[in-house]
Amino acid sequence: MKREEKIEKSLRFWQRFLNLGSWQIDFRIKKFERKDFIQSGDIEVDTENKKASVLICDAETGRDDYIILHELIHLVLWEYDHFIEKNISDDKKDQYFELLEKTAKDLTDIIHRADIVKE
Repeated sequence: MKREEKIEKSLRFWQRFLNLGSWQIDFRIKKFERKDFIQSGDIEVDTENKKASVLICDAETGRDDYIILHELIHLVLWEYDHFIEKNISDDKKDQYFELLEKTAKDLTDIIHRADIVKE
């Protein structure tokens, strides 16, 4: 199975699992050009139209399934995240973003390690 087909299958599985069926979600393979750290994924979200794009690093790491789950967890937390972001003082934003990323990673690790039968 080609990488794109595996990504699509994984995306649909996690979309159902996380109860995101009302969202239109696609994916794009992308070359990230950040210099400050190696980025493996990202998500672009349009809450008004319930659309999202999961961005996955073009370098094959064998972790696409994990990356997809992680980015979709960010989608689950999106409105909460943006509510806090708007209401937190600037001097606490870095601390908040670190905590948000840790929370998304912890949830991803818990779910990804669970003995889930993938269809």
